Amino acid sequence: MAENLQPETMRRLITAILISVSFSAVCKAQAQSDSTFNLPKYDYQIYLKQPAKEVQQILYEKDCTPINGKLSDGKKTIIMKDYEPGNKVHIRVIYMDGTDDEFVRSPCYIDPVIL
Repeated sequence: MAENLQPETMRRLITAILISVSFSAVCKAQAQSDSTFNLPKYDYQIYLKQPAKEVQQILYEKDCTPINGKLSDGKKTIIMKDYEPGNKVHIRVIYMDGTDDEFVRSPCYIDPVIL
C-alpha cells in the first residue's frame, strides 16, 4: 500500500504519525507527573510583637478548629503544623511581661517556614 502513495502524501502521513505519538507521550508524562509530584509540606509561622511566655489558643477563625502550634525557641514566633494556607487564624497569647493579647492574623501575615 505504501508503494502506491505519492511522496508528498507519504511525508504528511509520517508527520501526522510523529505528531500523534509525540502528543501522546507528552500527555502520558504530564499525567504521571501530576499524580506522582508531591509538594513539600511546610510549617507556618506568625510573628509576635514581643517575646511570649505561652500560647493559650490557636484556632481557624471561620470554624474555630484548633491548630497545632507552639512557640519558637526565641519566643517571638508561633510555629504551626498542618496549617491550611489561605485561612485567618485567631490567637490568644501571654507575653513575658505578663500581659495577654488576643488577635486575628490574615493569611498574608502567615509565612511558610523552611526547615
